[in-house]
Amino acid sequence: MKKNILAQYEQLITPFITDVNQHCRAHLKQDRALIPIIACITQGVTSSLTELVEQALAAHVQPEILLETVYQLTPVLGQLKVKQALTIMQAVFEQQQLTPVQPQLQPDKNFGAKMQDEIYGTEIKKLLQDLPDEAGDFIPEALTQHFFNDFYNRETLPVRDRERYELLALITLNVDFQIKAHARGSLKAGNSESELIWSVIQLLPYVGFPFVINSVQIIHHAAQELITE
Repeated sequence: MKKNILAQYEQLITPFITDVNQHCRAHLKQDRALIPIIACITQGVTSSLTELVEQALAAHVQPEILLETVYQLTPVLGQLKVKQALTIMQAVFEQQQLTPVQPQLQPDKNFGAKMQDEIYGTEIKKLLQDLPDEAGDFIPEALTQHFFNDFYNRETLPVRDRERYELLALITLNVDFQIKAHARGSLKAGNSESELIWSVIQLLPYVGFPFVINSVQIIHHAAQELITE
């Protein structure tokens, strides 16, 4: 009975997934393999992760890119979901006898901090400046060091890709304030409005229409604001 129910459901949703995939065919091929993985880990649903990782590797996504994309989710999701995902990924890599190459680091140790300043300025510091007991100092400093410097200094992923993948995770979490900030940040990092919107459209089978419609409106508004500045 369980298999029959799942089979019926797969039959029901397959046209939806196929339609999204066909319309996103012109989009970045690598993203089509990574976006389901980002959505899966962000939601804490790892039942399909082995299959998704195998599909990404079969699509010639480098294991280093896969790993870095998942590592990058840590400052957005925290370590527990990421560790859970990495355990599954490790098993796939071992089965396929893959040994990812360690990333090169940016020669400038402050590269991440400079990228943060260029893309976001001091908005978080200003936002939190009234917090008591120096919390308003610690959180922005930790954000700079452990979001931007710890990850953006690793050369495996370009900054524009990191910003795009972070935005997709934030949309999956449905954190409105952060979506607005990172929509603007993703655009400033070099992503086009079209790239971001079609990336979000690829989330449709995983997060549904309400999150996607809300987010593409935010991205469009951010793009219009940057044009007029």
